[in-house]
Amino acid sequence: MVLVDLTTPKNLSFLTTGRTKLLRLAIAKKDGTPHVSSVWYLWKDGHFYITTSEDRLKVKTIKENPKVALIVDTDVSPYKGVIVEGIAELTKNDVEEITRAIVKKYVPAKYVKKQYEDLMKYPRILVKIKPAKSLDIMSFKVL
Repeated sequence: MVLVDLTTPKNLSFLTTGRTKLLRLAIAKKDGTPHVSSVWYLWKDGHFYITTSEDRLKVKTIKENPKVALIVDTDVSPYKGVIVEGIAELTKNDVEEITRAIVKKYVPAKYVKKQYEDLMKYPRILVKIKPAKSLDIMSFKVL
């Protein structure tokens, strides 16, 4: 694996365009037990944003231990992706705006309003992840 700069045009394009990708978020509970979940995300201003209900395990766990890891990758050959270690912050700043942007990214246009309204029925919070270390996943080359 090779250290990468997530702000290069190539990596920005990977994180923000093309086929929509999931972010797999890894957290560690207080007793050290790991937990991984696949989530929708937004890459904005050098941070990963995830919108979630305030009652989720990831919120409780991040309050106890803000160190997280994540991977955003493709599931078809040739495989591409980034692995990131970082610090998560919980915030309500811009929660409506960012939640709407995430929904627009993942949901067909005719369903965005309904999906957004359904999500906002429950108290929401943003997980804002600042990358500390970023690695490029390497894969075999297709000949």
